[in-house]
Amino acid sequence: MPTTPDSTEKPNQLATPNAAEIDINPTGSKAREAFAAAKEKVGEQASDFKEQATGKARDYAAIGKEKAVEGLDSVTRLMDDAASTIDDKVGAQYGDYARKAASAVSNVATSLRSKDVDELLEDARTVVRKSPALAIGAAVAVGFVLARLVRAGKDGGQDKSA
Repeated sequence: MPTTPDSTEKPNQLATPNAAEIDINPTGSKAREAFAAAKEKVGEQASDFKEQATGKARDYAAIGKEKAVEGLDSVTRLMDDAASTIDDKVGAQYGDYARKAASAVSNVATSLRSKDVDELLEDARTVVRKSPALAIGAAVAVGFVLARLVRAGKDGGQDKSA
């Protein structure tokens, strides 16, 4: 029985694979699997590194906070000591101004001492959102002070203007 061209039976021919069944690059799937595994491992390592970096940053921030509190306490003591000298030389009214300023600095130190680093960061974010111009001004002022401190340390503490 002769077969017609539109007949669906082809008993003597091999089955022709469709495009989905053809694997042009048999190593390509292995390469994709290796790439996916490497990508996952790199992601895990990056996550671990991020956690370590965050932990170190928090440690350094806590150390910096403690140093800032110590510095503010020192400034408070200096201002309190100076207040009595100001009383004697300029007058009690000006000594009271110095004591009020020392009290304000002491309050800042107490506030810093009572908050953890995360609370301080959130407070800073809130201030920046509410008043970005103030935040920029404060950053400029802090940068100026730090530059002066670095320059003074580099010059051996000698004042070039004298």
